[in-house]
Amino acid sequence: MSSTIEIVGRQSSHYTRQVRLLAHELGVDYTLQPIHDLLGDDPAAFAGNPALKLPAVRQGDVVVWGSLNACRWIARQAPDGAMRVAWPEDATTPLLMNAHEVVAHAMAAQVEVVFHEIVSKRPADATSRKRRTSLARCLDWLDAHLDAIHSELPAEKIALFDLGLFCLLEHLPFRNPMDLSRMPRLTGFVGEFGLRASAQATPYRFDAPPPEAAG
Repeated sequence: MSSTIEIVGRQSSHYTRQVRLLAHELGVDYTLQPIHDLLGDDPAAFAGNPALKLPAVRQGDVVVWGSLNACRWIARQAPDGAMRVAWPEDATTPLLMNAHEVVAHAMAAQVEVVFHEIVSKRPADATSRKRRTSLARCLDWLDAHLDAIHSELPAEKIALFDLGLFCLLEHLPFRNPMDLSRMPRLTGFVGEFGLRASAQATPYRFDAPPPEAAG
């Protein structure tokens, strides 16, 4: 399939960035179609996803929803792409299994925190306090275990774990500032990964409104 690949999402989204990072790492060309109204209820704006969630990948008549599925589709477009990636299902040790679970939960919790506290500006309640606590404890766990996790990841592959973790950590100062100074392994990781060409090509930005909205 040779049609242009379109990633439907937002430059401010860590899920969208994870897909974009993989595309850059694998050398897969794409265009970005921004979703301007994140609170909209028209599935068409979300590439037809009835869940009204991002991101998606569109290529010709094919549309794939969700960041993990989008990453799988991107990998298909590169020579041996799927074989060059360490996927969550490749994890065979309890530590790696748990590491993928914790990153996935932390990314979801970050979205919920931002929506509740920053986008909706709702007052804290028992649910939001637990959500923020769980996010902080996930970060603590990742910092404590990061060296061991990396010792078990295949060094020759692009680890989806690393892509998700980097996107999460850089999203915190962008949308939900948290003090990571007591987490030296995480701060060291984000500084090192941030030097990669893929990271520098995909900085977080707020998408400009469409011309009719801007006017």
